[in-house]
Amino acid sequence: MSIIERSFTRFRQDPASIRKSTGAIMGTTVMVVVIGAVVVRVFDQEEYPTFAEAVWFTLQTVTTVGYGDNTPDNFMGRAVAAVVMITAIGLITVVTAAITSVFVEAARSERSTSQRNEQKELMERLIASVDNIATRLDRIETASPTLMTSDDDPASNPNETHS
Repeated sequence: MSIIERSFTRFRQDPASIRKSTGAIMGTTVMVVVIGAVVVRVFDQEEYPTFAEAVWFTLQTVTTVGYGDNTPDNFMGRAVAAVVMITAIGLITVVTAAITSVFVEAARSERSTSQRNEQKELMERLIASVDNIATRLDRIETASPTLMTSDDDPASNPNETHS
């Protein structure tokens, strides 16, 4: 597994931090700039004689600033510029969408946990109410045994159907 795959896997396992999101976006951008600069430097040494000039060109291109003072004239330089632009736009879009979906899922999970806790509290209150009613009914039956006969008690006649 590559370092990028491991980083993305770690990010997905514990996503909900702005610091990690920023790191993922910045890391992707830096990677595109460096790789683009290396390719431009290797294939277009006439226009970009130093690595620093190649980095400046790809940085302008990846950020879509493109001041216009540093544009390639030959085919290879323009091809690299096109690939850097398309890759940068695509990667940043995908990374941003992935980060957004992770935040949405974290919020959904938190909301679901909150709803489960609310349901648990409601169920506990209902059980307490039923227990309270049963206790009160027992006290009433104990105080007045003649109020309820065995024919009135549904538990004493299981064959009888009640509506």
